[in-house]
Amino acid sequence: MERTIHLILNPAAGKGRSGRRLTAVLHALQDAGYAVEEYVTARRMHAAEVAASLPDDGAPLCVAGGDGTLNEVMNGLSPGSHTVGVLPLGTGNDFATLLGSRSMKDTLSALLGDRSIAVDAAKADVVDENGQLISRRFINAIGIGFDAAVAMDVSNGSTGRGIIPYLISVFRVLRHYAAVPSRTVFCNTELDATLFLACIGNGTTSGGGFRLTPKADFSDGLLDLCHARQLSTGRVLQVLPRALSGSHLSAPEVTYAQAAHFDIELDFPLPVHVDGEIVTDRARRIFVTCMPGAFSFYSGG
Repeated sequence: MERTIHLILNPAAGKGRSGRRLTAVLHALQDAGYAVEEYVTARRMHAAEVAASLPDDGAPLCVAGGDGTLNEVMNGLSPGSHTVGVLPLGTGNDFATLLGSRSMKDTLSALLGDRSIAVDAAKADVVDENGQLISRRFINAIGIGFDAAVAMDVSNGSTGRGIIPYLISVFRVLRHYAAVPSRTVFCNTELDATLFLACIGNGTTSGGGFRLTPKADFSDGLLDLCHARQLSTGRVLQVLPRALSGSHLSAPEVTYAQAAHFDIELDFPLPVHVDGEIVTDRARRIFVTCMPGAFSFYSGG
């Protein structure tokens, strides 16, 4: 007897790679014995709408796309309603990699073996310079400042997959970017310093492989903060490559912390992304809270 599986596929993910793989994805799921309920997204946040409207049937959900597509699904899916498998067809695929789903084969293996784990998520409440509140969940990371400016540049047309488009954008953004004074509060501690970038991670990597929060554990009920103060261009070029291995934490400009809640206030507006998707380019305050064990994922690792 065929089992039902829901498939949400973003055809634009990975510069169109996901759309080109639609037929192959459908055949792979059908060959594995699933009756596929297929949903192809057509606009921004469409995946969230689809996820919110899924029947409460407990059937597995496959998400075909990148971190941005998965983020949309997390913003529509009811916690605990469906176990999620991720087909890594986007640009960065950071969270899929953390799950051990480096290929469609990995994900199908986890589905067929019913290998699932509980994973934390997080909620970000972002206030822009006009006082508008924007609330979004994220599953992997939120980036504030330089991290988000790079994500904006990548989304505007850098080519390639993995870390290459992010590296290209780093050099482009460096030419005009400036840090701003900020205050970050966590665990009754206040960090009063300029903010070049802040990454709050549920996962260890972002930006296609940068290990900005290398100590993060997506099932420990905590989020990890990497805060970098003002850096000259020369220092950025020295410190940033170390983020590929996680060894940047020893740099004097970097503060690292773990907490269930963070409150960041900026003296001047900066861009913010969640899972690589830009929330606003004019954020003034950001509240981030962990959602322990909120979702279940199939794990290929």
